[in-house]
Amino acid sequence: MNSTHNYIPYSSFNTSNVSFTLGPDRNGKPQIHAMYEGGTGVAMVTPPCVTNWPRVSGDGNFGTLFGPADPMKAKFTLDITDAAINGTENGAYTVFNSVLETIDEQLLAFVYANQLRILGRKNLGRDELKMLQIPSSRPKYDKVSGASLGKNMNLSVQKYAGDGMGGKAQRTITVCDKDGKTITSGVVCPGDVVAATIYINQVYTGVGGDKFGIHWAFEDVQVICQRTSMSCKTDVPAFQALSYDFAQPYIEPPSMQSQFSEPMYGTVHG
Repeated sequence: MNSTHNYIPYSSFNTSNVSFTLGPDRNGKPQIHAMYEGGTGVAMVTPPCVTNWPRVSGDGNFGTLFGPADPMKAKFTLDITDAAINGTENGAYTVFNSVLETIDEQLLAFVYANQLRILGRKNLGRDELKMLQIPSSRPKYDKVSGASLGKNMNLSVQKYAGDGMGGKAQRTITVCDKDGKTITSGVVCPGDVVAATIYINQVYTGVGGDKFGIHWAFEDVQVICQRTSMSCKTDVPAFQALSYDFAQPYIEPPSMQSQFSEPMYGTVHG
């Protein structure tokens, strides 16, 4: 099935062509719509990024710790992070993050100007509204120390979508290789470097009170480099400057089984 989205590379994406409008949803309540120039949806191709928790095949997030108990409510999920690639900082994510932040700022300005219709509020300042906004690219923190761990973006899409006839149709995520060729039964693993085709699926409001933000979905995933093919460290310069009189060349140790195959007896003292 051909895509209905026009995906623009993040580096060529013009944020000034993004606009937000307000219209009624199916129940007559105000709903924010996002559009790109020409009335198309807001869609782009991400830069290469490391993914840590991809679930883009099978039953998606069904049966996981935070996933649904009903398989019909399963989602395919993908996170893309600003983690270093082969030990080099991912500067492309910084550029991509700027695009997302600009779109978020445009949404903030729109909600600020229409807060009475959208949130039922009329006295909130811009900074107060910003505290209610859930950003597209979120900071990560160490759960123990609280130290910053960079940023990541979470993408999700329902595994089962309406078929237009009152039923549900199963969706699949297309997985491609580095050249964009489809991989039959392709698998995305934690630590792989991937790019994805993403689009604004919904601008949500009233979540957890007055919180609002953009739900980004994805359609295809390109596996640019698998984790197993990533370069490994060949040396650590911090150790090379040190020397010790008792140092010896490294020798491959025996297997754990042979190392402890014979019983070990300590000295018995009478």
